[in-house]
Amino acid sequence: MSGNEIRLANGQLWTAQQFLDHYLSPMGKPTPLAGPPAPVPVDMSWYMGEGPGRYYHPGMFKIINDLVERHDLGPGAYNLSDFATGPKDFSSVVNISHYVTDPLSSDYRTRALVFGNESAKISGKMIVNSDGSKRFEGIEIRPHDTDFNFEPKGGGHLLEVARARAKEIYDPDDQGVSYDIPFYGNGRTYEPFTDSQLNAARRREFVYPGTAPAGGWLPSKTDSTPRFLKGYLEYLDQANDSNTQTPESSAGSPEMRFVSSPNRSSSGNDIGSWIASLAGVDPMNPRQAAPQLAGKLRGIVSNEPMPDWPSPPPIFNTR
Repeated sequence: MSGNEIRLANGQLWTAQQFLDHYLSPMGKPTPLAGPPAPVPVDMSWYMGEGPGRYYHPGMFKIINDLVERHDLGPGAYNLSDFATGPKDFSSVVNISHYVTDPLSSDYRTRALVFGNESAKISGKMIVNSDGSKRFEGIEIRPHDTDFNFEPKGGGHLLEVARARAKEIYDPDDQGVSYDIPFYGNGRTYEPFTDSQLNAARRREFVYPGTAPAGGWLPSKTDSTPRFLKGYLEYLDQANDSNTQTPESSAGSPEMRFVSSPNRSSSGNDIGSWIASLAGVDPMNPRQAAPQLAGKLRGIVSNEPMPDWPSPPPIFNTR
């Protein structure tokens, strides 16, 4: 994370001061009739990659450590959710306080002011082998949505003292109004790892604290491409590849005839374009934001009028 810049879901970069200004924008209690400030969505892949979420790692979660130590499970595949004890299974949730995490980092003040105390959830599955060893697959860590305010949150005496002190500095007259900070995008996903690899990473961190790479301990990645667009990206790649073939080379293949024919702009492609436009990306290049995305999300964070969403293609119409 570079200094005090936070990437929003629309690609804009906000400073901590902008988050504070947004908090103070209603100017007055009780909450104005217009309601609290609009939510400010943050890019989840940025947050988990180079932002405050880089401090999370699988070894922090009780459910992972408990499963590593269990020896009563037979061979097979288990979802982490199989071991949940209720709708709010706290063994798969971990809390983090940016008031005390890595205070020497360049982004410490921004993390402490904007995000404060937060939490994240882990999901995925575990494979128990016939010899009792374990392998974790599809592990993902995603932050819970948070909010911006200086209200007490039961974070312990020292943390609440810090929060109260921040309120004295930034909002001494109690003028600000809380607003939501939702996370949009994908979390951090981990490559498959074994219980032995996890234990080795834990020992390495104990001997050489703070030397683990960003994202924590084990190979992982963040991906800003929405999951439901991945299939559409593959479709476009296939279509583009087939366009380079001669008519003779594609004549014997029904699949190639379909994507390289004039019907590429028919209803099937319209559906994909409509889905892409809902996501706010360019239908022919989903890795680029469409112009209307900035307008949509700018309206979310600034209370500007929201532009109309694109209409579905004819195949979705019932009349």
